Amino acid sequence: MDARIVRSRESLIQAMDDALRDGDSKLPSITELCAAAGMSRPTFYQHFRDVPALVATAGVDELQKHFGGVVDGLSIGDDWEQAAPSVIRDLISRLFGEGDYFRRVLEASDTHAFQGSVVDYLTERLLTFTPLGAAVRGGADPVHLARAATFIAAGVTWLVVEWIKQGAERPSVEAAADEVSQLLITSIAAQARVDLTELAEGVR
Repeated sequence: MDARIVRSRESLIQAMDDALRDGDSKLPSITELCAAAGMSRPTFYQHFRDVPALVATAGVDELQKHFGGVVDGLSIGDDWEQAAPSVIRDLISRLFGEGDYFRRVLEASDTHAFQGSVVDYLTERLLTFTPLGAAVRGGADPVHLARAATFIAAGVTWLVVEWIKQGAERPSVEAAADEVSQLLITSIAAQARVDLTELAEGVR
């Protein structure tokens, strides 16, 4: 991709990220965003259809940064059940710490598009670092396991989004992390085990 196109997109995302953090109750218009990013309105429309679409992209970008920060030390093949609780606790802590930011994203974005993008991203991560990915690499049905990963990712996304919306009434980081860890570990282990058993028995 042309470096100028990449830079202009990144500039718009940064301008929106700054706006989401500045505490102003009203988000900037397209004209104001273009002025902050130093570009024209036509350039904006090359990347985003409207302001809510840009908000959703900025939110997903921020989530990816947090996720990258907690999985940098992980390697494919690490013991998932042993590594997951501390990784999830760190990630929940980061997301709750940015609760105001993500509440603004949920209020100002195309919520369906934002959550759909989060689910897609988490699905890809689950298929990389968890036993679901190991099952795929072991020969189990990749389509079925991708669907299972999407289902699990959607459930976790919905749960965490509801907690973020609750603000101060949400559970503690420890309680939330324990709940997500138990859900993920048991769901993923059971699904991977079923698929590998069916593979061995020649069911699929």
